[in-house]
Amino acid sequence: MKLVLIVYNASIEEEVQECMDKCELTEFTKIPGLYGKGKHSGVHMGTHIWPSTNSALLLACEDEKATKILGEVENLKGRFESLGVKAFMVNLERLI
Repeated sequence: MKLVLIVYNASIEEEVQECMDKCELTEFTKIPGLYGKGKHSGVHMGTHIWPSTNSALLLACEDEKATKILGEVENLKGRFESLGVKAFMVNLERLI
């Protein structure tokens, strides 16, 4: 099993959900309202100066679904790189 963390600009929420639907990922944890600064996406602080925010999804899934969602995120990154979208995949040693 893998744990996939996807961090993305909140403005592309619908597109991220479409990727999850394509990969048949229905179980996740969403963390809205994240702040940060990316190498290509700029500052997201939810303020009047830097108004945008990020969200994150945590997905525990089988290896093949994790690989599939990373491919979908890679496509999103090509379309929305200036807004910011990243995915991280790590081995999930134990799930309780």
